[in-house]
Amino acid sequence: MNRMKMYDIIYALAASEGREAALFGNCGPAAREAFARSLTGGAFPELWFEVPLAGEPWMDLHSLVSHEDVAGAQAAYAGHGGAYADALSWFAGQAPGKVRQLALSYDTHAGDVDRPAVQALLDGRDISVPLSFLEAAGRPDLRAGYRTFVEAMPAEWYACYVGVFPQRGNGIDTPWVRVECIVGDRCQGAYARDAGEIRSHLAQVGLAGIGDGTVSDIQELARSPFPLELQFNAGTGGAALPAVSASVRFQPGDWTEPGRRDEIGRLARWMRGRGLADDRCNLLPQTVFAKRATLGGESASLSCFPAFVKLRWSEGAPPDAKAYLLARVQQSDPEGGNRG
Repeated sequence: MNRMKMYDIIYALAASEGREAALFGNCGPAAREAFARSLTGGAFPELWFEVPLAGEPWMDLHSLVSHEDVAGAQAAYAGHGGAYADALSWFAGQAPGKVRQLALSYDTHAGDVDRPAVQALLDGRDISVPLSFLEAAGRPDLRAGYRTFVEAMPAEWYACYVGVFPQRGNGIDTPWVRVECIVGDRCQGAYARDAGEIRSHLAQVGLAGIGDGTVSDIQELARSPFPLELQFNAGTGGAALPAVSASVRFQPGDWTEPGRRDEIGRLARWMRGRGLADDRCNLLPQTVFAKRATLGGESASLSCFPAFVKLRWSEGAPPDAKAYLLARVQQSDPEGGNRG
């Protein structure tokens, strides 16, 4: 099935009825080019459309290839070589159960389709896997900082992905590695009850001077019924740089089941009350769809839903909020099976 045409259908469905201008701004052409340059093998990648919830509308694109689609293959990205191709080769050569996906993340709001970030989404806690990823991605200088950060973080946290961002300060002066952590049920419950537990754990990874407002906002997310994740930029010494993000993750059914939908609405009202979001929150439920498309005699299931809401705090800047729309294509085999 023609993947560019399938992408166009997904984008049109998500952007219809005025949502393109409100959510994506004028980033559609750059995002389409980024998608074309991220293709590898024959499978349709998983897509994340990243959009701000206040301020000028824009969109960044994340394209994720699954390990099962490239395992053992000599695949290459359509538009990238060098460290990107090396990272993909590393990914394809990993044993099953070590890695889930490899992502390319594009700053399409800046028109940048040449220097995507590259991230490995991990399975398990074998630290040799992310360390070898950093080597393959051309950033062996970040290995020691990553190891120190992971060894310092609370034992309940799980580092679910590691990433490098060549276009965002990963230079000689301020190199850093992105680490996303699932905090787990016990920690999330503790954070919901006790802001001091949040402050203590942030200090443990190097953020001892975090502001009361940031801690209060993280606690509000922890009080939701949705899984909490924290994201850091770890320097070469292993301490988190003065920035942190917190997100909650949704499942498709959260947008249709009344009780869960009410909880999402409560979060949206809180974000609007904090000045972090505007009426764009009301558009997010409209991006949910599950449809079947047929092209050239081939059939596929298309779906989209908002999978994350993320708040971000950086030193000297006001907090902001973003949403991530997750889109997938499941193609039907002529024999009746499915493939991504």
